[in-house]
Amino acid sequence: MGWVSTDNEHEGWAACVAPDGRLSITSSGAGMLFRGLTGRYEPDRMRPDYEVVPDSEIVGWRGHCSCGWQGDRWERVASPTAADFNRRRDYISADDSAHASLRVEDAIHNEWNAHVAPSEALLGLEAAARDYNRAGRRLAKTVAAAKATGASWADIGRAVGISRQSAHERWADKAAPLHVEEPQRRPPDGH
Repeated sequence: MGWVSTDNEHEGWAACVAPDGRLSITSSGAGMLFRGLTGRYEPDRMRPDYEVVPDSEIVGWRGHCSCGWQGDRWERVASPTAADFNRRRDYISADDSAHASLRVEDAIHNEWNAHVAPSEALLGLEAAARDYNRAGRRLAKTVAAAKATGASWADIGRAVGISRQSAHERWADKAAPLHVEEPQRRPPDGH
């Protein structure tokens, strides 16, 4: 299972770790798929550039992101008594699928969320700035309309919670009626 950032720039997952340190991209019925051919494992039938590492040989898990980020490694231990969540050790039987346990996957997801948090915060900031700018344009248009109907700067300032002078300084140039010059008439030809 993977996760995608709001901007679709980051895709993360809890990757299985092969004995040589490579990180899995997905799994098949035969085991975990790893990019590259070492000759130690069978190539995948559907993806000849990938090897199938049996579940029993997976040595741990690590958060991985499409941008290249990697989280700290979680170790797969050989017995339940060796498992210690605080030391990043978890037990998955050699006979079971080597996917990370839900608890480890949740911990890796939290690490990945911390990795994408700055870009997620910037997206929120960009959205807030767009909303702010739209609201500012709407407010300026509404002030101009109020001024055109005869509202005073004191009235406008009171309506938006600022002083008359502040309202005048902020919107006077935007609220001024537009002066459109009439086109000059050209005399008829021959005159």
